[in-house]
Amino acid sequence: MLRVARGSFLKPRFARFASTPAKSYADTVFLPTTKFGSRSDEKLIETVLKPQTTDKLYEWNIARPVEDINKLFIFHDGPPYANGDLHVGHALNKILKDIINRYELMKGKKVHYVPGWDCHGLPIELKTLEKLNREKKETEKALKKEYKKTKDEKVLEKLQQLKSAKLSPTDIVRLATNHAKTTQASQSEQFQEMAIFGDFKHPYMTLHNSYVCNQLRIFEKFVANGLVRRQEKPVYWGCENATALAEGELEYNKNHVSKAAYVKFPLTKYGNLREKLSPFTDISALIWTSTPWTLASNLAISINENYDYTVIKHNGNDLIVAKDLVPSLQATLGEIIETDIIFKGSELLSCQYKSPILNNGKSYPFLHGTHVTNSAGTGLVHTAPGHGQDDYLVCMKHGIKPYSPVDKYGKYTEDLAESLKDFVGLRVLGDGNDRMIELLDKIGVLVQLDENYVHSYPYDWRSKKPIIIRATPQWFIDVSKIKEKTIKELTDNVNFHPQRGLNRLVSFIRTRNEWCISRQRSWGVPIPVLYHRETGESLLDDKIIEQIISVIEKENIDGWFKQVEEGGSIEKWLPSEYKHLANDYVLGTDTMDVWFDSGSSWKTIERYLKEEGLLSEAEKRGYLADVYLEGSDQHRGWFQSSILTKVGTSETEEVVLPYKNIITHGFTLDEKGEKMSKSIGNTVVPRDIMLGNKSNGIPKIGVDGLRLWVAQSDYTGDVNIGSTILKHVGDNLKKIRFTFKFLLGNLDDKAGAKINYDDLEMLDKYMLSKAYKLNEECMKEYANHNFFKVVKSVNHFINVDLSSVYFDIRKDSLYTDKLDSRKRVSTLAAFDEILLVLVSILSPIIPIMTQEVWNNMPSRLTKSKETPFHNTWYKGELIRINADVEEEFQSLLKLKDQVNLQVNDLKKAGTINQSLECVVSVPPTLHNYDTELLGDVFVVSGIERGEGDLVVKPSPLHKCPRCWKYSAEEENCLCARCQSVVN
Repeated sequence: MLRVARGSFLKPRFARFASTPAKSYADTVFLPTTKFGSRSDEKLIETVLKPQTTDKLYEWNIARPVEDINKLFIFHDGPPYANGDLHVGHALNKILKDIINRYELMKGKKVHYVPGWDCHGLPIELKTLEKLNREKKETEKALKKEYKKTKDEKVLEKLQQLKSAKLSPTDIVRLATNHAKTTQASQSEQFQEMAIFGDFKHPYMTLHNSYVCNQLRIFEKFVANGLVRRQEKPVYWGCENATALAEGELEYNKNHVSKAAYVKFPLTKYGNLREKLSPFTDISALIWTSTPWTLASNLAISINENYDYTVIKHNGNDLIVAKDLVPSLQATLGEIIETDIIFKGSELLSCQYKSPILNNGKSYPFLHGTHVTNSAGTGLVHTAPGHGQDDYLVCMKHGIKPYSPVDKYGKYTEDLAESLKDFVGLRVLGDGNDRMIELLDKIGVLVQLDENYVHSYPYDWRSKKPIIIRATPQWFIDVSKIKEKTIKELTDNVNFHPQRGLNRLVSFIRTRNEWCISRQRSWGVPIPVLYHRETGESLLDDKIIEQIISVIEKENIDGWFKQVEEGGSIEKWLPSEYKHLANDYVLGTDTMDVWFDSGSSWKTIERYLKEEGLLSEAEKRGYLADVYLEGSDQHRGWFQSSILTKVGTSETEEVVLPYKNIITHGFTLDEKGEKMSKSIGNTVVPRDIMLGNKSNGIPKIGVDGLRLWVAQSDYTGDVNIGSTILKHVGDNLKKIRFTFKFLLGNLDDKAGAKINYDDLEMLDKYMLSKAYKLNEECMKEYANHNFFKVVKSVNHFINVDLSSVYFDIRKDSLYTDKLDSRKRVSTLAAFDEILLVLVSILSPIIPIMTQEVWNNMPSRLTKSKETPFHNTWYKGELIRINADVEEEFQSLLKLKDQVNLQVNDLKKAGTINQSLECVVSVPPTLHNYDTELLGDVFVVSGIERGEGDLVVKPSPLHKCPRCWKYSAEEENCLCARCQSVVN
């Protein structure tokens, strides 16, 4: 039975043959026939196509030996967090990676791609604890109900035990491990649903024991290079989760509201300013702060010794301020009176002041600070070294230690001054701050209060709550010693796409001096440090770390936490020369920052290269992985931690970088440009796109549809997604499928007779020239990672060059010419080339469809190779640039536009119904052209060589019942061409 491919360029022809009264000629028409379906088959995809182009393909790929590192492409996967189901941002990320990997595979390279998972950290620990708390409450409820019913004392005992039970570190580790592994397995399955090509059977996970030991060895090298130290200093602190935070774990809320206060501190010692300030009996330094709660820890006031200062009068107060800030203070404070007293900031350094809040009889110094500016505030900065980075640095120069009477939950502690003891237990970001403002007002030092000061403020990216800065003993990596080297390596030796990523990453590193790597949590890699039982002094060196690693290799990190929990002698954790200290020291409880975990992942690439015998070649070229690709937020995260761990552990001046290319993508937004949120209800998950979701109007467009959406998006900025966008993607996917179906329907093993390029028809040469340009352009855009330009070029080629021009012109010859006619043989030779070119270009993007095409292609084209990727990128035997033919044919297409205008006029007049009812009289300039060619191009039934302008007119002949051209001499009789074919 004859079958006809569906598509806009097929429907008119199909309708014609279906409605003709001369049905006996249907069997003589060569309509397209192929087993390639008009729509995708889910069973075929899951059982045949997806395995062919994922698991089986990767096994074939990775089994190939590679002796030259230039024939190997390494894409290192940034580990997604193993906590929860995937969202559409994950799909964007993984599919972009997959497109790049498949393109490199098409180029003939062996691709190394091992998916990874980040498994430690607070979110997993919290998720585990939340689940346990829910289960505990349910059990408590059941026990209470049972006791109420039975009054059984054993039930009551169980209830009391349950209430008093606390999770140990080993319990948390065990439960978090199970949660991470379960989530990883689920995410892995979801990624594989997207036809991601990679080694999912052997992923790397940060909880694997081998990974943990490699991470500890990286830490060991940091120690050996003198870059690790323990200090009590202010760090970013998340009160909700009671742990230190790194810069990469902060989000800035631009609309945070604080209560900002102008506060006066009376001078107690005038120093060198005694004479200048003698007219004033009671003078104060005026400071401004947006964190009044930190005034409990004030130990100094910072000024700038280079500025001019003056005294102003405001509401009976004599106040010292920076002279340049008087105009802005006039606008803020209201009426003030200026004085002619002016002095340098350097003279203030000899003065002292008292804190009426602390009321302890002590005097405090004025200190020079370069962070003090004359652009805002008063020019005098309240300084609490326990609650500010600049404050800490200024005070350290003068031997003033940090003081922070705030606990890990953000509450005032017993360490407060006697005058503030009733503040103990108050939250500094709540009642404690309000009480401080009340006190300032009560004792008469509150000059002015702004209760709605809106500004940018750091939040914990996990809890979404504001953080504080709090001095605690933490472990730090000294970034200041390696950042210039790191910046130089990034600038000189790493490629960025988009290029702005370089400035973004460099700016984060340039402003960073330290990296706080310690966290006060149980679920993570322990910092391999010992502490004295009595003094708390730390013990850390390479021999101790090596011994700790050797124990963890045998027992996993569970052994560490079990030792912490049970206590006792730590003899097995100590090298022989330290065994005598086994009862004097204990293991530390801090774990490492998860960015240190993921930043150590380049070790997995190093290990692979070593196994392949290619590590020395990688070291010579200066990098391990070809590409890292993640969201733009990773400039302050994984991109940064990866290079810092690599530079910081390098033993030579020559650094082997973790990556050569960094590619970043934006975030996913809805069609209105809104950020996706469950509360708003605008989220889209990958399965909704592949399977459809009627509730939110998402059409079912399958795996290839999801991948095509990714490819057509300009990912260098934020990417929009929604039902309307996805419907267009689905329509585009159908057009691609119909194009493949039409090409396949006209090709079989009998077709494709050999033909020389010079013997090709002009139209076919024109299309092959277009195909050559498409091929070259798409290869260039793939290499530049501009996939949306690839899709745009393919769409234009399919919709304009193929559908509107080539197929529309050639379908008559394909259906009705002799099978061995020169025109038909020429066209099918061109179809061979165009099909192979399109399969090459689209295989990285829609591998499921192109694999189905491949499985339905004539064996003479596939050459018995299992996938397009085995065949590599098709360069073509007949495709080539032919500028002369392109120019000439473009002029004919312009003439076709003139023909169409006249055809439309005849249609409007009711003279004809379609262009085939016409003949065209062409001017002498076209007399050299073959009339058959002109008739094909103009889609008319005949060409007459005229003497005047181009004229379209009705054909004087009759409709042929076989080809429907108006070229038959008699009604209901075949035209000469069809008569010859039928005979």
